[in-house]
Amino acid sequence: MEKEDRWLTLKVLGSLLAAALIQITLAQMVPWRVAGLLGRIDWLLLVTVYIGLQRDPFRSMLTGALAGLIHDACSLSGTFGVSGLAYVVAAYVVYQITTLIVIDNLLIRLVAVSAASLANAGIRLLFYALLRIQLPLLGSGRLIASSLIVSLLVHLTVSVSLFILLDRLFLKGDTLRRRRSEARRRRL
Repeated sequence: MEKEDRWLTLKVLGSLLAAALIQITLAQMVPWRVAGLLGRIDWLLLVTVYIGLQRDPFRSMLTGALAGLIHDACSLSGTFGVSGLAYVVAAYVVYQITTLIVIDNLLIRLVAVSAASLANAGIRLLFYALLRIQLPLLGSGRLIASSLIVSLLVHLTVSVSLFILLDRLFLKGDTLRRRRSEARRRRL
């Protein structure tokens, strides 16, 4: 069992590092018209949401914290810790959704991505406003609202194919653990 946990932890770390690499380099490798949409994808958030959908609270929160640290380290902005808090809140929201709704299907995944994206953006906007830091790439209120809507739609679109890929990586031999998790939930 410990060997499986270590292997799963390595998969999570590898997924987070791959997401950070994609987030940093992908928008630079495509034409500028496409880069505008690709720059709105928060790959670390999508990996955090996927791990949150696995119904493991500790791993979910730890993934959110690591994603925030990686994001802050890669972005070199003056706000260290805001991304970590935003990703942890997003992971918590996703875990609460999966705790209330035991079914795992496309609709629940899309709801989780939507809730996590809005929670992540809300925490960031709140702390940027509290700390009186200039919002990155956003100016007026209209731009903030349109940016949130576009990024939400892009996250929903990309998450479908990304989650299929991550299912192939993470869900090999995972049915026994899911059955045990559901049995524990029924006893409570």
